[in-house]
Amino acid sequence: MFPVLRGMRRRVVLMAGILASFSVPALAADSDWLAARDAFRRGDDAGLLAARQALADSPLAVYGDFWMLWRRLKDAPPADVLVFLDREKGSYLADKLRSEWLRQIAKRQDWELFRQEYPKLVDSSDIELLCLKLQAALAAGDSSALAPAKATLWMTAKDQVAACTPALDAMQAQGVVSEEDRWLRLRLALDANAGGLARHLLAGLGNELSAEQLKSLQDQPDTFISAADLSTRSQRELAAYAYGRWARQDYMAARTQLEAQASGLREQAAVAWRQLAMAAARQFDPESEDLFARSEAAWWPDSQRETRLRLLVRMGKWPTYLKVYEQLPAGLKDSRGWQYWQARALQAGGSGSAARRILARLSSDEDYYGLLAAESLGNVMAPAAKTVHLDDADRDRLARNAGFRRAFLLYGLGQRWESASEWNWAVRTADDRMLLAAAEQANGLGWYDRAIYAAERTETLHDPRYLYLTPYREVTRSYAQEMNLDEAWVYGLIRQESRFVTVARSGTGAGGLMQLMPGTAQWVTNRLGIPWHAEIVNDIGQNVRLGTYYLNHVLTELGHPVLATAGYNAGPRRALEWQSDEDMEAARYIESIPFGETRDYVRKVMTNAVHYARAFGEGETRLAVRLGTIPARIMTPIEGP
Repeated sequence: MFPVLRGMRRRVVLMAGILASFSVPALAADSDWLAARDAFRRGDDAGLLAARQALADSPLAVYGDFWMLWRRLKDAPPADVLVFLDREKGSYLADKLRSEWLRQIAKRQDWELFRQEYPKLVDSSDIELLCLKLQAALAAGDSSALAPAKATLWMTAKDQVAACTPALDAMQAQGVVSEEDRWLRLRLALDANAGGLARHLLAGLGNELSAEQLKSLQDQPDTFISAADLSTRSQRELAAYAYGRWARQDYMAARTQLEAQASGLREQAAVAWRQLAMAAARQFDPESEDLFARSEAAWWPDSQRETRLRLLVRMGKWPTYLKVYEQLPAGLKDSRGWQYWQARALQAGGSGSAARRILARLSSDEDYYGLLAAESLGNVMAPAAKTVHLDDADRDRLARNAGFRRAFLLYGLGQRWESASEWNWAVRTADDRMLLAAAEQANGLGWYDRAIYAAERTETLHDPRYLYLTPYREVTRSYAQEMNLDEAWVYGLIRQESRFVTVARSGTGAGGLMQLMPGTAQWVTNRLGIPWHAEIVNDIGQNVRLGTYYLNHVLTELGHPVLATAGYNAGPRRALEWQSDEDMEAARYIESIPFGETRDYVRKVMTNAVHYARAFGEGETRLAVRLGTIPARIMTPIEGP
């Protein structure tokens, strides 16, 4: 009971503070907005109307109008919808309503109205709406948008929503998608284990494959290969895929057989060699590059190009790296990461001046690659940027911004999803000073993740107070010291794990500031002799205590902070498996981590640690020194989860 009462009291105080800061009269109690929302969810039109009237003078009244219109959107006259959209133009709710209205218009096949309204949509990232847009164009006899949409809709292992079927059919009928493109998408589907899509594509190519047959191929690839009729392309494509499955089970047997059978696979031999190359790359096998080279003739999905590049970085094969880099499509070639390693490859080859030009360009940003680039040039990290002075005019502008007003009020009502949606929308069009004013206000209310979100989006005015917040400093410093951990590193990890949201919950069940999995938290409580209960991870002090204990444990087991960071995210046994049998520059180890999430996580945690050390005025502020060298792997049993 007492925690609930404390939560209610905090919400009342928080709401009062928000209302006062925005000079908003407290005309709408929590119950008015909640009553309107609940009536909407129940389909209670009379209750919704009454609650909307109670909200009349509140900045949140627009939600009542939105819900009332949404309830009758299927049959609402366009004029009624347009009144709301014009009045709330540019707002989060207007774009959300327009998205749903466009779906209703498409159901009626009023394609002329759809074509008028779709260009007014601000967020056009919804695939279903994109496909409806293509349907509207096709209804008018315009197929010009099919080719630009091919990369998004066809060259993917995703099984698209039903609304995309007319566009996909038109792509094939009009030759935008060739027969070869069908085979290429089949490869993507097989590699992604999208069995349903793979079988559908095969059927479209005149070949039937049951779910049972596909599973048999995956479980017993060598048996499939030995019986395959290589006179047909479908069997050759499936055999090439089977080689990849076989290589995961018995790499040497698969390679030996492919050497003997390659000629019979014809042009699909290169696909099979690519499959073996990817299997070898997963094990960091130096032979992978020879296999990639033998597969040059096969089509290159971006993911496979990047896997090859990561292995070349890990192995330090710089001349080959430069050759492969030059073959990248523009989108990948412009990646900051691949440009950084291009510079490193040029340095290794003696092209120092060209490398320095690239590094100088990258060093203008203080992200992971920017810091490494600056340090490669010998630049010393400047002192922390001065804080930006905000005045009353900045705060007044923020108070008058309707989107931010709604975001703060909804946060005060405890509506985390709705408040974050309004916030993220308002951030899109705010200038730097308004972003920092919003970050200041959010920080003062303990809304730390949105404060960081706003501060990260400034273009020229950057304020480290909000970029690298330090809430719960007393408890975090205490446990970091108790565990003999670098406080900047601990803060860097917490910032990446939860953005200081104490009740954060991941899709895998991890919870709290340091995102502890239930099994990990229970293991630590047993070690510490603390009674276990599920809610312990949501207690700030206990979460940091358990998290720092486990981080120290992983560091002790693995012996290096980069390994410990990777192990904290993906498990210490994986971090150990990713080590080399020889000493390796940590930046090259990080680049070769096969899990994209963990790779990005380690980069950001270690970069955060540099910035926190700079903010604290203590600890190492050189990223390359923090990263150091990963020692040669020593396979030892690892205790704990």
